[in-house]
Amino acid sequence: MPSSKTPRTAVLSRVLPEQITRRSFLRGALGTAVAAASVGLAACGGSSDDSSASSDTSAVLRVGVENPKSSFDTQTTSNTWGASENVCDTLVTLNTKTLEVEPLLVTELPTVSDDGLTYSFELKDGIKFHDGSTMTSEDVQYSLTRLLAQKAEADSFVYIEGGQEVLDGTATELSGFTVVDDTHFTIKLRQVYSSFLNMLCQFYASIYPKAACEAAGSDWGTGTNFIGSGPFYIESNDDSTEVVLKAFEDYHQGKPGLDEIDVLYIDDANTRMMNYKNGDIDLCFFSTSLLEQYKADDDVKDQIVYYTPAATQFVNLNLNEPQLQDARVRQALSLAINRQELCDTILSGAALPCTGFIPPSETGSDDGADVLEYNPDKAKELLAEAGATNLSFTAQVRSQDQAVMVAIQSYWSAIGVNCDVQTIDAGLWRDSRSNGSLVITTVTWSTLSFVGIEHMGSYFYSTNASQRSSFYNSPEFDGYVDAARAATDEATAKENTIKADNLLVRTDYGTIPVDWPQNPYVLRQGFDGLDILVDFHYKGMTKSA
Repeated sequence: MPSSKTPRTAVLSRVLPEQITRRSFLRGALGTAVAAASVGLAACGGSSDDSSASSDTSAVLRVGVENPKSSFDTQTTSNTWGASENVCDTLVTLNTKTLEVEPLLVTELPTVSDDGLTYSFELKDGIKFHDGSTMTSEDVQYSLTRLLAQKAEADSFVYIEGGQEVLDGTATELSGFTVVDDTHFTIKLRQVYSSFLNMLCQFYASIYPKAACEAAGSDWGTGTNFIGSGPFYIESNDDSTEVVLKAFEDYHQGKPGLDEIDVLYIDDANTRMMNYKNGDIDLCFFSTSLLEQYKADDDVKDQIVYYTPAATQFVNLNLNEPQLQDARVRQALSLAINRQELCDTILSGAALPCTGFIPPSETGSDDGADVLEYNPDKAKELLAEAGATNLSFTAQVRSQDQAVMVAIQSYWSAIGVNCDVQTIDAGLWRDSRSNGSLVITTVTWSTLSFVGIEHMGSYFYSTNASQRSSFYNSPEFDGYVDAARAATDEATAKENTIKADNLLVRTDYGTIPVDWPQNPYVLRQGFDGLDILVDFHYKGMTKSA
């Protein structure tokens, strides 16, 4: 669990990339975003003399995002943009300022038995779902069981007694989950798992209403067939242009400060920014490939805000690809990349070059590690030793990752490796990654836990990697992950975490970490309280009159 001795500070507001020090980059931007500077536009959009805008007293936030073309169901997809996390709640949550686990749907953090295996929970009384039904312990039992049945981040929840059996399809119930009454339940683990509460904070551990979810069947997560107990409910969704979220009057933490959130699907990053400049949207995240352009744009340069997610951008290698099965080839591809140069140029300084997979903001990172080596001459020697001549790959990426992949294409070309970069639709990319057909792609993988072993294990633990076009399968790596999770002291957890990271990145070269990103966005004046850890959290936002 994150140490209370290393608190993270608030968001970096209007800090230009060249001003970002190592310390501020790592510790900043984890809390509440402040409102951006004024550009003479009314808070609800349009020109300042727009009478219709000025007479509108409702607090409506309009957000521009790329259409992920995926379900809202957090147990079947990780491609969320904030809707799911605002519609549903988890039992516990991570405080974005202290990174400590706090109660959300429960009255207090659970009591834990002396042997560290049994967790006793109490739900808040009378929590309402959006359909008016009341949450009970059975809804929690159903949600966690379904999570395993759907194989969502399964390696974390098989620690619950009976979890492996549900995952394997040999059982339909979690033997370690006991319903005491409507608001009390216990969860028994098969072994000590130090990150268990952190994992219950993850969006895939959202609590669904059993009756509604079962009634929707395969339609759950599509259209408006997705309800929870969160601060907003889905009023409308046409799947292609707009999703409208409305404030939930009966939210257990009180009605949120915004009345409505309109999420507009705008796939092109430049078009999103033009919509923002025109006053058509109020919040817009954009690619660092556009950062230099908008830092020089007088209309928006003073409104750029940065936040640092717990995220790693890496080149995902499909280890089932014959050309990639020799570790020397994979090492050569890593050695060919000048990470510092890429961060300074393509990413406009809004990133740090990786020294491993786990970012320094997470527990278990190796503080003494050097930036991953850049040595194209050694890369050529390794390819020669491996007898790897005329290597040619196809890298399929989403539009947001094109600039980075093209830069890597150039680095690889310098060592004699050909790479054809193809930009594909986000929905096709997601499906191709899931079915294992991507040979090479670029991924930015984030975590809500800030626990390094969970961040890394959630992608490369063998049962997970097989679902993400990686197919990294190392019993030794899995063993380090298991040992770190079971550790009861921080030193042992860190030791095993570093061993796992080094094995993955410096011995097996099972993947190629590139950078730890810092993400820019713009937010209209008059809005405050945007809460960002990895995803958007709108419940604390307000809009001034």
